[in-house]
Amino acid sequence: MEKEQDVTVAKSAGFCPGVKRAIDKVLELEAAGKKPVYTIGPLIHNKQVTDMLAAKQITSIDRPQDAADKSGVLVIRAHGITPRFQQEVQSCGMEVVDATCPLVKHAQNIIAQYAAQGYHTVIVGDGGHAEVIGLLGYTQGKGVVVSGPEEAARLPHFDKVNVVSQTTQKESVFYETAEEIKKHADECQISNTICQPTKDRQKETIELAKSADLVIVVGGRHSANTARLALLCKGLAPAVLHVETEDELEAAPVTHAKKIFITAGASTPNWVIDRVAARVRELRKPNATSRLSGLAGKIWRFLVRNCFYTAFAASALTYVCMRLEGVPADSRLLAFSWLFVYALTAFNRAAEAEPGQNRRFLTAAAILSGLFATGTAFLLGGGALTLCLLFLAAGFAYPFRHLLKLQLLSLPGTKDIVTALGWAFTCALLPAYEHGLLLRKASYLAIFYTILLVFMRSVTLGFTSANKDLIIGRESFYKAFGMKKTKWAVTLILLALTAALATLLTLTWKPALVEMLLIGHLYTVFIVIYYYSKSSTRSVKDETLIDGQFFVLWALSGLAAYL
Repeated sequence: MEKEQDVTVAKSAGFCPGVKRAIDKVLELEAAGKKPVYTIGPLIHNKQVTDMLAAKQITSIDRPQDAADKSGVLVIRAHGITPRFQQEVQSCGMEVVDATCPLVKHAQNIIAQYAAQGYHTVIVGDGGHAEVIGLLGYTQGKGVVVSGPEEAARLPHFDKVNVVSQTTQKESVFYETAEEIKKHADECQISNTICQPTKDRQKETIELAKSADLVIVVGGRHSANTARLALLCKGLAPAVLHVETEDELEAAPVTHAKKIFITAGASTPNWVIDRVAARVRELRKPNATSRLSGLAGKIWRFLVRNCFYTAFAASALTYVCMRLEGVPADSRLLAFSWLFVYALTAFNRAAEAEPGQNRRFLTAAAILSGLFATGTAFLLGGGALTLCLLFLAAGFAYPFRHLLKLQLLSLPGTKDIVTALGWAFTCALLPAYEHGLLLRKASYLAIFYTILLVFMRSVTLGFTSANKDLIIGRESFYKAFGMKKTKWAVTLILLALTAALATLLTLTWKPALVEMLLIGHLYTVFIVIYYYSKSSTRSVKDETLIDGQFFVLWALSGLAAYL
């Protein structure tokens, strides 16, 4: 649970495990180059996510025969389907992947078990919902759906009946309905199939909504569990807003409420929740904030989100490497590192951009920067030009690696490794190469130092994306290996960075500079420790702090020149 400015964000808000598991499955298929990917019905009831999936050729169809390309993959979504439809799907001739939520599977198995013993089945849920339609298929034709106790009161008498629930049903409604059904049966089996994440979400909502003046429920208009969550809140709080995005928020109710509670349905991605929370806090800032401060903030967000800040960080690191290698300051190399890193960072960010981000601007700026980087490399010489073209080609090909059948670029951790190598080329290798100092031990250590430092930067940025549900694949080190292994890797890298600087110190190579960099190393350690336990979505502040280590090292390197 996150609380700031009397704004509380529910800890349970966002994707439930079943939805996240289904999305991970289709992303793994897409990342493996198995395109197109079709899902039986929308994978998730959230327009922002379905738009992202569609951009990756992950599209929704109603039946297998609707697939335009039979060589694609067919995915059964988390809601599940009926046994008869399952047979039709399995016999369609396409590759089929079952992403049915395990908790929905559990409900299906319970229904099938009691139906085989002659029990009628009453499902408490929404009759037209995909999950409920799938559950009905397991009742052997002896199933009925009711939405609550009022409808249950009109049921006929049963000799024996099994009462189950849609997994996202409100628990109090389920038990009230079950008590009513008991009156209509000689034998009544009550099977509470509401999933635990739903129970946790409802429990937290009940506890926190009661003390809030305003509850904001974030999620798709067509999401049943989100609508049910909003309905639950309306009985607990004075005011409730159901919004899909931050653009729907109005200033008046947000600024007038003393305490605000933000929650979301199981189909709402965390980055949408974070944007809503950020907008709420922005609206609640004191009016005393000056216009100049607001303008400065907008300019800073523009520079960070559009990769300009990262490009300057690369130039700062290039200066540090020049000092380490004994290379004289060279404005051409500093400009090249800015252009090179900007081109690759902006182009890949454009490919991974969320809806609403300026893909066209980033793409155009990246291509223009790449052309200028190539021109600068040409002026530096044939070797610089060859290496520049090689790295630029690899970087620009990365978003299209599956179309180009570049499976090597889809290996776990490839993105972070290639990023580190690209920065090492422009920040450390090229300066030493251009000045004929590549064979020095100091140059080797500077290249090694840069690779480790930039790799750790990429991995640390991955920490801030731990709960960010961007649809970007699984090639990053964190996404491939998980938090535990990543933390061990970062710890080892910190030790290796310390060892590299200590080695330079034992070589008596620029001791004042190395001592300053060791001091700057403390900032890097602080950043890593800070983000070990941080779970919120990556923000402008996070990128500022993490890339800020290069500016700290740059400042200390400059200071060392006067010592």
